[in-house]
Amino acid sequence: MLTRAAPGDINPVEVAAGPLAGMHLQLDLRTEKDLWLGTYEPALLEAIDHFTGLGFTAYDVGANIGYVSLALARAVGPQGQVVAFEPLPENVSRLRTNVELNPEGGRVRVVEAAVSDRAERSQFLIHRSGAMGKLEASKGRAEAYEGEIRVDVIALDDWIEERNEPMPDLIKIDVEGGEALVLAGLERTLKEARPMLLIELHGPEASEKTLELLESAHYRLHELRAGYPAFRGLTDWKTYVIAQQKESDTQ
Repeated sequence: MLTRAAPGDINPVEVAAGPLAGMHLQLDLRTEKDLWLGTYEPALLEAIDHFTGLGFTAYDVGANIGYVSLALARAVGPQGQVVAFEPLPENVSRLRTNVELNPEGGRVRVVEAAVSDRAERSQFLIHRSGAMGKLEASKGRAEAYEGEIRVDVIALDDWIEERNEPMPDLIKIDVEGGEALVLAGLERTLKEARPMLLIELHGPEASEKTLELLESAHYRLHELRAGYPAFRGLTDWKTYVIAQQKESDTQ
């Protein structure tokens, strides 16, 4: 009933509950009411609140329309900062607007680019929803995509070094099967900054390479659920994990 009664267009609304309660977002309440009600990805949002410290620099890789970016902005506090990476122009437009609608958005910087293992221009496949997609080189579920565009692509190691950007304390990665590519372009940063990672794994093929890279970087993995137990392997096509440097490597 709520879905049928909701307006069908994108409108500015005040988030009713959850970590973003009181913030304002441009939402389609027929398809995005979980963002309005604060029920979107509760385990991820709880982990952000638990692991993000005041003053942190956080990267949101695959920022979409900025829900997680703004959760990070609230968590890092006035002295922190968030860099939101998103290549899909329609999402970037809403991301920028959502950032501008909220005081916490002053801590968020938007970078209109995909993240991978090298800097280039590349094909980006657009999902039939129009609100998500992936780089052509990404792994993950084989499904039909309804369009493609060319986008700017960056590798974070080089982007940080060339632009003298701040090293991240925490990175959230949700890139529809391209997570291993993101990590391949992060080798120096993982070694030097040892950021906490919140990663959505997409299928066995993409996950296998991702886990190899994390192991070689001396990270240990935890499941994104109560108590954060050790990760025992994929139980679904998509699952979030927490990756932290092993204690022996941080002492």
